[in-house]
Amino acid sequence: MLKYSFHPTAEKELSRLPVKIQKQIIAKLKELCRFNHPLQYHKIIKLKGKKFEQFRMRVGDYRIKFILRNSILKITHVQHRQVGY
Repeated sequence: MLKYSFHPTAEKELSRLPVKIQKQIIAKLKELCRFNHPLQYHKIIKLKGKKFEQFRMRVGDYRIKFILRNSILKITHVQHRQVGY
């Protein structure tokens, strides 16, 4: 099973969002953590050309970008989809 933690930047970005959106994002992260690898979850896209295993996940109009290291998802950004590509 996976675990997740927030980078301080991502935590700040998340705190600026409405509470309803925050709850949706946390719920999706908890759902994702039930798997052994993020790509087992059908809504994950691996980012190409990156040094580490970096992924993005869509939650409504927002994108969550994260890095996978030692079964820990390090959330790096929580951005609106217009910015998050």
